Amino acid sequence: MSTLRDIAARAARAPRAASGDARRLAALHVLDTMGCAVSGATHPIAESAARYYGGSLRDRVLRWSAQAHLDEFDALHAEAAVVPAAVVVPAALLVAEREGRPGAAVVDAVLAGYEAVVEAGLRFGGASLYGAGWWPTALFGPLGAAAATAVLLDLDGEQSASALALAAAGLGGLLSTGSFGEAHYLLPGRAAADGVEAAYLARAGATGSPALLDGPAASALGRPPGPASPAEGVHLERCGFKPYPCARPLHAVIDALLALDVRNAAHVEVALPAGLMSFVNADREVPGPAEASAGAAFAVAAVLSGVPEDVSTFRRARLPAGVPPTTLTPDPELDALLPGHWAARVTIETPSGRSSHRVVDALGSPARPLSPDAVLRKFDTLTGGRLTTWRTRCLALDDLDDTAELTRAIT
Repeated sequence: MSTLRDIAARAARAPRAASGDARRLAALHVLDTMGCAVSGATHPIAESAARYYGGSLRDRVLRWSAQAHLDEFDALHAEAAVVPAAVVVPAALLVAEREGRPGAAVVDAVLAGYEAVVEAGLRFGGASLYGAGWWPTALFGPLGAAAATAVLLDLDGEQSASALALAAAGLGGLLSTGSFGEAHYLLPGRAAADGVEAAYLARAGATGSPALLDGPAASALGRPPGPASPAEGVHLERCGFKPYPCARPLHAVIDALLALDVRNAAHVEVALPAGLMSFVNADREVPGPAEASAGAAFAVAAVLSGVPEDVSTFRRARLPAGVPPTTLTPDPELDALLPGHWAARVTIETPSGRSSHRVVDALGSPARPLSPDAVLRKFDTLTGGRLTTWRTRCLALDDLDDTAELTRAIT
């Protein structure tokens, strides 16, 4: 069986393989993702997309997916180095609205979509793709959206495989460098929209090559696909909710800073795995919020603010006053912990000397997951407490007959 057909079959099995706890967790992922999308609508970068994109299914999926990732606050699978939430959840909700599908079908779609995009990321090396200039979410996101949509359209096995083949035909997505701008954040939106379109085309009878991941993708990415991951449970169960609105390598940095007293620091040194250095920076002035969310110095500013979970610190181009000089350095010892642990070591210099702290598992990782209550508090903060009824309905997603009441409340 080809890799693509195997991933399609695995995605189709995910809803049946999921426990009751996993299904409730999927509903929490829908809630968290849409909280990010609501907050993302107020992000400075969202304005240009809102002016251009209209009300078609493709446009809405693209815009919501981009918004969900704008603050870098959406859930992530660290080993696969993908953020499945942004590419799967908006697609699932909006296709369900169009097709009149109930909440249980949305849960099935989310489970299937996460399974596809995470499995593809795992098989092709996850974070190691960063070094070759690829962004795994942009690469494999269309597979997740296609798998989710295939479930909602009740595609059979052959049609579902065709949906993923059609989605795979356009795979791409370069990792931005220097100035990110809107381009980086449109990639998950395009991935989601392309995946949705692929599934609808498959329903209409279109097909694609099932060997795309075994031949062309392997050549383009410089590596063959690895073996299938263990088929225990579902991949969604190892996707972590993010506690801080910034690039994932900086989460361990924030946790390390919180363990130190940085108020009197004259200098901060941040050590990260060399494999994760390609999309972080230590700049004190950046082109815009996209770069700030990847800024080690802005992570220091977030800790000094006392509310590192506040999106406002990372929505600026300049540091506030009082942030000490911050430098980045690669640490080969931390590379040895990849892909399962995105660790960081922080060293601060103060008038009284130097102190250092290493964090292997950041808050929000599978080893230190956010509690459901913490996810709910995050949602309420991101939505300004305006969607309490929506929150209650979303948590009961498996029993919800009309999912359109969820999409109508989101602009």
